Amino acid sequence: MTSKAQTRREALLLLLKNGDEPLTGGILAQQLGVSRQIIVQDIALLRETGASIVGTSQGYVLESDSRKVTRSVEVKAEARNDRCEASNDSGLCERTFKVHHDPAQTRDELKTIISAGGRVVNVSISHRAYGFLSAPLAIETEEDISRFINDIESGKSAPLSTATSGYHYHLIAADDEEALETIGRALADKGYLAPLLPHEMPK
Repeated sequence: MTSKAQTRREALLLLLKNGDEPLTGGILAQQLGVSRQIIVQDIALLRETGASIVGTSQGYVLESDSRKVTRSVEVKAEARNDRCEASNDSGLCERTFKVHHDPAQTRDELKTIISAGGRVVNVSISHRAYGFLSAPLAIETEEDISRFINDIESGKSAPLSTATSGYHYHLIAADDEEALETIGRALADKGYLAPLLPHEMPK
């Protein structure tokens, strides 16, 4: 018997196969009636089973279709202004950054993002045994950072990223694409930004 999740993932693949252009996680989530986080998890599972799903700056495509949409993506990118198409209900732009650091640098990493105009929506890891794990953060101010650090320390817990040797992802929201680019440069300058591997999703 086919499960509901399996049926949804098959439908996701069909949408990508029939799409004339890249489809964002938000669009896929809307068409399939689930959250965007579910879409990210589905894509990770599909990739593990061999689906060649490629993440581009404009959304997801199947690898076999990536070449034919490349020029279309480039043209659209040239035509866009400095504000991205809203990624969520709040009207903010969002992008996933892969980062790497030790636990002692967590406060500085979060402060770097906030100081550059970002909001840390969540933290995620891709674990070889446990799969893709994500937890909401909703960090927008230095007070939020202190609260998060205190919660970790008072509970004698460790950040989620310790399960993957310091590698993790943050979904970051900002007012526009320029702010996201600034955040990326700030993280890179601090040595926190890690390169995305070919199979890893963007955002």
